[in-house]
Amino acid sequence: MSNFVERFLEERRRLKLNQQELADAVGISKRSIGNYERGERNPDAEVLVKLGEVGVNVCYLLTGKRISTRLGLEPMQRAVLDDFDRCTHEMQIEAVKYMALLAEGKVPSAPSKQVHKARTRNAEAKKSN
Repeated sequence: MSNFVERFLEERRRLKLNQQELADAVGISKRSIGNYERGERNPDAEVLVKLGEVGVNVCYLLTGKRISTRLGLEPMQRAVLDDFDRCTHEMQIEAVKYMALLAEGKVPSAPSKQVHKARTRNAEAKKSN
C-alpha cells in the first residue's frame, strides 16, 4: 500500500492535472502542491474539501482505500461508473461517444462477448499501469 505522498501524486495524475492546474482549481499555490507531493506538509481540512470538489478521492488519499462515493445511485449505475473509472482516458472518450449513440437509438447494444472482451482489456490495461 502506498503512502500519502504517493497517493497524492497518483490522484493528481489520475485527474491529468499538473501541479499548477491543481493548485489553481483548489485555490492554493503551486508551491503548496509541491510541498504535499514531497511530504513536507499535509493539506488541512479546508484544502481536503476543495481537493474532493475537483475530483480527488480524499478517502483514498487519507486511508489508501478506495470507497465508492456513489451511494445514492442504483447498482447498475454504480457498476457502469466503476467500470468507466477503470478505463484509460482514451477508452473513456470512446465509451462516452458510444453511450451518446445508444441514447439516440443509433446503435444496437453490444453483444455480451464484446462486453466481456472489453472488460478483459480494461483489467489488463489497469494491471499494466
